[in-house]
Amino acid sequence: MTAENQSVLPSNQSVEEDEISLLDLLLVFAKHKKIIIGLPILAALIAAAVAVNLPNDYTATLKIAPSKNAPVYNWVLTNDQVIEQVAKEMKLAEHFGTQGRQATRKEMAKAVKVTLNTKDGFLDVSATDNNPEFAAQLANRMGLALQENLYGLRLLEISKQRYDLETRRELALKNKAKFDAEIKQPDLAATIATLSAADRYGIISLAAIQAESTLQGGLSDLMQNELVRMQDQLASLQRLVVDSMKKQASVNNTGLWIASVDALQQQAYWDALVERLDRRIELLRKQERDELKMTAAEVPDEKSGPKRALIVLLSAFAALFFAVLWAFIAEAIVKSRENSQSLVLFNKISAAWRGS
Repeated sequence: MTAENQSVLPSNQSVEEDEISLLDLLLVFAKHKKIIIGLPILAALIAAAVAVNLPNDYTATLKIAPSKNAPVYNWVLTNDQVIEQVAKEMKLAEHFGTQGRQATRKEMAKAVKVTLNTKDGFLDVSATDNNPEFAAQLANRMGLALQENLYGLRLLEISKQRYDLETRRELALKNKAKFDAEIKQPDLAATIATLSAADRYGIISLAAIQAESTLQGGLSDLMQNELVRMQDQLASLQRLVVDSMKKQASVNNTGLWIASVDALQQQAYWDALVERLDRRIELLRKQERDELKMTAAEVPDEKSGPKRALIVLLSAFAALFFAVLWAFIAEAIVKSRENSQSLVLFNKISAAWRGS
C-alpha cells in the first residue's frame, strides 16, 4: 500500500465514523419517536390546561424619587420588623392563607419586590396579587411604613434635627408651665397688674428677642455677643422698672417687684421659645416630607401574569429533554445487554443493588 493510499484511508474512516454516529443518532430517534414526540405534546397539553386555570396576577408599583438616601429606603423596606408591621396591619396571614410569621414572610417576599429602576433611577416597590385593589393597597402601605419608620427611627439627618428641637420643646414647655403658675400667685399677679403697658411690652419684646437669640446660639460668636447684649438690655430694663415702682411702693417691697418682673420675663421667654420651636419643627416636618418623594401606586387594569405561553413552552422543552435522555439511556442499556462482558457486569450491579 502506497503512502498516498495510507493517507486517504484514515480520512475515509473518519467520514464513515461520522456517518455511522449520525445514523446511530437517527436510529435512536426513530426507535423512540413515539415518546420523543408524544411526551412533549402531552406535557404541553397538561401545562396549557393548568395555565388556563391559573388566576391572573396584577402588579401595582409605588415609585420613590431618586435620592442619596435610597440605600436607607431599601433597608427599611426589607427590614423584618417593617414587614411584620405591614403583615399584621393588613392581615396578610389571613389573605395568603398562611400560618406562622415565617410562612407569611415568605409569601410576602414573593408578593413584594423592591428594585432600583435603572431607566429612571426610581426605587420601585411592586406588589403583586390576584386582586388589583389589594395589590395597590399593599404597595402604598409599604410606602407609608417607610415614611413612618424613617421619621420614627430618625434615620435621616433632618429627622435627627427635628428630634433635637422636639426634645428642647418638651423642656421649654415644662419651664413655661412652671412660670405660668408662678405669675398667677396673688402677690406676684397683683404687682404685675400695676406695670404700665410700655413696661410690659418692653419686657415681653426683649424676652422674645432673647428666645430667638437662644435658638441661633452656637452658630457664631456674633450671635453669642448679641445674646449677651440682649441680656444686659433686659437687666437694665428690669432696673428701670424697679426704680419706677419704688416711687409708688415702699422700699420693703423692692424684692417683690424684682421677683414679679423676673417671673414675667421668664414666662414670656419660655412662651416665645415654645412658639419659635413650634415653627421650626413644622418647617423641618415639611422638609422631611419633601425629602421622601413618592408616587402612589394606582390600581392596575392590566394583568402582569402568569405568562401562560411561556409555561407551555418551558414544559414542552423540559419534556423533550427528558424524553431524549430516556431514549439514549434505554438504548445504552439494550447495547450493554448485547455485549457479554457488559451483561455480566450489569447482572453484578443488579445483584449488588438487590442485596443492599
